[in-house]
Amino acid sequence: MRLKEAWRRFSRAQVDEFLRTGHEGRDHPSRLTTLALLAGMSSVLDVGCGTGVMYELVRERRPDLDYLGVDVTAQFVHAARARFPEAAARFQEGSLYALDRLGRTFDAVLARHVLEHLPDYTPAVQHLWSRARRKLIIVFYLPPRPLRFRRRRDERFEKGFYTHTYDLGRFVEHLLDGLEPRPAELRIHPRQGTSDPHFAWGDRANVVYEVLRAAP
Repeated sequence: MRLKEAWRRFSRAQVDEFLRTGHEGRDHPSRLTTLALLAGMSSVLDVGCGTGVMYELVRERRPDLDYLGVDVTAQFVHAARARFPEAAARFQEGSLYALDRLGRTFDAVLARHVLEHLPDYTPAVQHLWSRARRKLIIVFYLPPRPLRFRRRRDERFEKGFYTHTYDLGRFVEHLLDGLEPRPAELRIHPRQGTSDPHFAWGDRANVVYEVLRAAP
């Protein structure tokens, strides 16, 4: 399913600034927590890498980390390559549903602000998990929350954005029991900074889910 998100129509200036400046820039608490969770990892696949903001942090603070970014939005990948021409090969255009084409796995797989825009997290999380040797890190700006009558998701159509808030119980249950192979542990890191206050969801704090594989 190809979602008609606003960022596909961004101008060059909007692309260059997207999630890079202002309230949600490179020093956002959720990014810094993610970087801390990569301690001890030797490689990371950043799915939904955008214009390379996470790579900028990795390059500065973890230059030893083997980084690869993938994004389905072509203009974001082009902007990342233009910003970091010496590392252009570290950014690839592609879908998270086709990660097997990479032909390799990574110590950690990161998906920041991705699942909110998908019709169903179930296949997406399995694709991400299949590329992770040691852990999967998921960052939500619209964190799962308890929904009435055990609905799977609460759908919202903000201007230009197709978003979901997923049911907390069902999402956690899927992470614990629905992945193959079954994870060894799930750690949840709440209160990881809010989103842009200009948006309707700006008062919600990011939440980081850290899903760990069993030791080999």
